[in-house]
Amino acid sequence: FNHSEIIPLFNDNWEIKTEKEILTPRGRTYIPDRLMFSKNSDEIVIVDYKTNLDKEKYRQKHENQINEYAEVLKMMGKTNIRKVLIYTADPIKVI
Repeated sequence: FNHSEIIPLFNDNWEIKTEKEILTPRGRTYIPDRLMFSKNSDEIVIVDYKTNLDKEKYRQKHENQINEYAEVLKMMGKTNIRKVLIYTADPIKVI
């Protein structure tokens, strides 16, 4: 958690929701690892942690998953969304 790109995500400027269900009108449930709501703006950050050692094999699946979370938030009227994938065994990827 000392990586320069994620240090700003671990301070008091955020309201944090961890593993909270988001239910869509069609009945599908999404559970992001961490949703962060800025206390100073309309920004939302979706953080998803991955432990896969073979991240290249699963990269597209992981990116699709976090993009789906963002789409659900967009359906809720949110537009200022940032997505962060954190691979705990490898460098961080911010998309």
